Order: sequence, then structure tokens, then C-alpha cells
Amino acid sequence: MRFFRFAMLCAAAAVLCFPIYSVSAEGPLTSGSWLSGTLKLIRTHHPNGQTIEAYQIVSEPRQMQASDDFCTNPDGKASTFHLFTKTKSDRVHLSRLVGKKMQIRVWELFCSQTAWHVGDAAVSKWSWQ
Repeated sequence: MRFFRFAMLCAAAAVLCFPIYSVSAEGPLTSGSWLSGTLKLIRTHHPNGQTIEAYQIVSEPRQMQASDDFCTNPDGKASTFHLFTKTKSDRVHLSRLVGKKMQIRVWELFCSQTAWHVGDAAVSKWSWQ
């Protein structure tokens, strides 16, 4: 029993002493970059009455690509990212993670271009960690 307690204390000390890999927010957010933040569900209505549910990641401000002309922030940074859900399995999986911190890999993104893009930037293609 003492050995088990000693092993658990050593494991806890190792976890506290050695940093865990984290996503760095350095450099512009480009294809293949990691994005982490808290997942939110935004519900809104289209003028025709249809309910729209959009998933959004709220993170630390990230620098967007300089080539995107739709970025309206003077510093070119975005902190809210609208995730497009193209399949039912994505929607089901994201609905379980609402309110929790998550991490995704961004493949295609652009600054919001219409009023229906919920957030500073829209992520049209992404994958799980």
C-alpha cells in the first residue's frame, strides 16, 4: 500500500513539474494551424423564420492572414471563430462539447463576410485533434 501511495505522489509531482504540450498562439493563423478555446452554441433566426444554430470557438486573439481583405479589426486579429458543421456527426459531437475547452486543426478559414457568419472569422474546413 505504501508503494502505491509513493508511486501516485511521484506521478503527481511529475505532472506538476513538467509542462504539458500546449498550443502556441504565435504567428498568423493559417491552414494546418491549431486553434483552441471554449466552444459556444449560438442560436439566431434568419429573416425567413428559420432557426440557425452555429458553433463558435472563443479563443485568445489570433492574427489572421494578411491577404484577407474582409478582416475589419484594425489589428487584423480574430477571437471568435464560426465552425461550419457539414455533417450530422459533427453537430452531435460538438453539441456534447458546448461550454468546454477544445482544440481543432484549421484547414480553411476566412474573415466573416456576411451577417450570417457568427464571429470574427469563419472556419469552413477543420478536423479534430
